[in-house]
Amino acid sequence: MKSIKILLGDPRHNTVGAHSYFVPIGIGYIGSNLLEKFKNSKIELKLCVDPEEIFTLLDEWKPDIIGISNYIWNSNISNFICEYAKKKNPNTLCILGGPEFPAGTGARKIEDSVEDQTYTKCLEYLSERSSVDYFAYSDGEVAFVEIVRKFIENNNSLKSMKDKDEPMKGCVSLTKKKDKIHVGEYIPRIGMEGSVKNEGRDEIPSPYTTGLLDKFLNGIFVPAFETARGCPFLCTFCDQGLDQTKITTFSVKRMAEEITYVGEKLSKLKKGTKTISIFDSNWGIFEKDVRLADEILTVMEKYDWPQYIECLTPKSNWDNLIKINDKLKNRVALDLSMQSLNIEVLTDIKRRNWTAEQYLLFINENRKRGKSASSEMIIPLPNETEESYFHGIKFLMDNHVQANTYSLMMLCGAELGRDRAIKKYSMVPKFRILPKSFGEYRNKKIVEIESICVSTNTMSYQNYLNCRNYSFIVKLLGHPVFIPIDKLTKKLGIGWYDFSKRLTSVIQDENFKGKFKDLYNEFCKESHEELFNTKKEAIDFYQKPENYESLVRGDIGENLMSKYTGKGLLILEDIITTIFYVIRKIIRKDYSKELNIVLDSSEKWLKNLYLIDTIFSDSDLIKNNKNKLKINFDFPEWLQNSKLPFENFKRDSTYEFKLDHKKIDYIRNEIKSITLGGMDERRAFSRYLERRMSEHNFLKKEFEKVI
Repeated sequence: MKSIKILLGDPRHNTVGAHSYFVPIGIGYIGSNLLEKFKNSKIELKLCVDPEEIFTLLDEWKPDIIGISNYIWNSNISNFICEYAKKKNPNTLCILGGPEFPAGTGARKIEDSVEDQTYTKCLEYLSERSSVDYFAYSDGEVAFVEIVRKFIENNNSLKSMKDKDEPMKGCVSLTKKKDKIHVGEYIPRIGMEGSVKNEGRDEIPSPYTTGLLDKFLNGIFVPAFETARGCPFLCTFCDQGLDQTKITTFSVKRMAEEITYVGEKLSKLKKGTKTISIFDSNWGIFEKDVRLADEILTVMEKYDWPQYIECLTPKSNWDNLIKINDKLKNRVALDLSMQSLNIEVLTDIKRRNWTAEQYLLFINENRKRGKSASSEMIIPLPNETEESYFHGIKFLMDNHVQANTYSLMMLCGAELGRDRAIKKYSMVPKFRILPKSFGEYRNKKIVEIESICVSTNTMSYQNYLNCRNYSFIVKLLGHPVFIPIDKLTKKLGIGWYDFSKRLTSVIQDENFKGKFKDLYNEFCKESHEELFNTKKEAIDFYQKPENYESLVRGDIGENLMSKYTGKGLLILEDIITTIFYVIRKIIRKDYSKELNIVLDSSEKWLKNLYLIDTIFSDSDLIKNNKNKLKINFDFPEWLQNSKLPFENFKRDSTYEFKLDHKKIDYIRNEIKSITLGGMDERRAFSRYLERRMSEHNFLKKEFEKVI
């Protein structure tokens, strides 16, 4: 019997760097489950993430079945892959699956209601993707098995399957006449009949220990793990919010085996990623997560890997989080996403957050361990106003929590992406390109577009822009290079939020001049200009040759928060000048000769601290160059113990610094590797800074106190 060739793809655009470097665990589970269920059948299986590799396999390997993941960041390329496959061979069975679907993930019913036209939208969605034979709306592992089983029953003939014009379990598909859709029977998730205790997902063979994902364990891709699937919460902005299900889990033993396997593999590489990512919606919610931390620690001690653990933290059980972080030596990234601090907003979006008091307790417990915290905010959520947003930011900043603000994505599988919510809250969508999510394949330019909300009945478009523009200042000030400023303002009795607002006000003053103001105005301008009224307008714009070239160069289409933070770090001297100008304005009444010495020395030190300008200097001119920096207040020594009064430190100090030429040469080589399509060196360096955002020490000059 002829073998069945199956291609599973999780395509990631990589024209200017991949959108995601995670190991494709999703298609890994589908693949390992397929091989287990059809181990007595002749199946050839290939897994890919590179679009060019996928197209080459369609040309040369000629798969019988392709299964492609469908997320917001690859929806258009996924559809184009199916179109291309059909052109090469009309009998290729094409399957999509993922959350980017009007019915959401794991929907129990697909039908129209007065408020939401779910059935109609699913019909429209598939009609626009006529090359797609089936869309798996249930979990891919189970739906894909059903499709392959039917394919085999029909003598490996897609035509025979389609001629029967029948629903497929776990899938949605167009009828033969293409005027309606078949909605197949919902298939329960693997392990759904069990419980958390019996950990029923172990039924799926490991894609790691079976070797299926070995090609991605090359030090480039970040290993991803899913210890549990499902979410007990109903957040309306999330594409999982429509599917409140029992959480199904893998056993601790199974996960320990996987992590050990990956750790051993990566430890043999000379260099590579030191991070793992846990994809659970709420890792730390169960006691078993604490036990898994013990297993990760064992691997960590044996292989010196991983050094960093990324995860989505839960909205409850913070005791568990502290235990986990203690066990893992403070290596867990703690991003506690509040989204809003307005109770009315949280109620409306069905978000069950910790209280502000609980949040502060958690933050303070982790600060004792030297761990900082950050929080996501989303604008504009229903019932959020400009005033309530600023109130929430004030709470975070005054408690020295980094606040990262994101625009509300109107995901088609989320409750807030549906007609009922759009009408209820008078939500106005705009469209923009997803950063790094574009490419040219087989002479066709593909760009991925997202829909974001820019206005509601409680927040106008101008309110939205005001919040977003201010959030850029917050993002910039949250960079580690400004930690000394945070410590200094705190000592001076200036609240971090109040300082950020005064800084913003000064920059917005039409009479104020400087590079920082120019940068801020550029950000505001591009934040408005990157938005389009329709998805088609956005696609048409970026497909024009001249605009596409600008995308490749990085002139347009990037994450603006990261882009302008990176550009801001190129003009540190001007930003520091502006910051100290604002500090002096705030403390004008309390100004004294002694304080003037402190501020002058602090400003002088910070302006001389980083390598920024020397990156672009002639190395022959700076070779063996030694400089002495004299300051009248020992600001760097004070920083080491900033709880003490200024007067406790020696005033007159001299520091000698020299440039680290190895460091400079390394950065210059990095810039060369980034430069694409005519991108200038400073823009390339800005992109480099985006990548190394937390590694601020890498840019520091080497100082030594001599007096």
